[in-house]
Amino acid sequence: MSNRFYPETMPEFPYEPTRERFDIVQVGDSVGEGVIALVDFNPGEVVFAFTGFYSETITLFSLQYRDGLHLHDPFFMGKVLHCCDPNAICDMDRRLFIARKPIKAGEFITMDYASTEDYLYRTFQCECGANNCRGYVTGRKQVMYEQAV
Repeated sequence: MSNRFYPETMPEFPYEPTRERFDIVQVGDSVGEGVIALVDFNPGEVVFAFTGFYSETITLFSLQYRDGLHLHDPFFMGKVLHCCDPNAICDMDRRLFIARKPIKAGEFITMDYASTEDYLYRTFQCECGANNCRGYVTGRKQVMYEQAV
């Protein structure tokens, strides 16, 4: 079995996530899968780099690169869970996740979806448990009435 999450047809790259450093686990029927760190990361440290396919279409596994352009990655990055007080930030220009606070082995890697997305593929009720939890997760430009739809 390969140590990679990405298909063998994709070239290897620096800071590529490997099965030695991460695991992908089923979180729940309504949540899907999440990425768990198998090693510790310190604030400011590169957690992983990612790749994917550029598309004009928003998908469940994409992040917005710029207005009208999204990076689709169903292999790894697209499985990072949301938290209103995340342990990592996403740098879309460099395609990196960077620890914003200590991440211990066994913790989920999390990001705030509103930090990159104008509109989410689907909005959802947040249950992250953070002190600053917004209660409902939308993109930066989505308005709260969409939660009732």
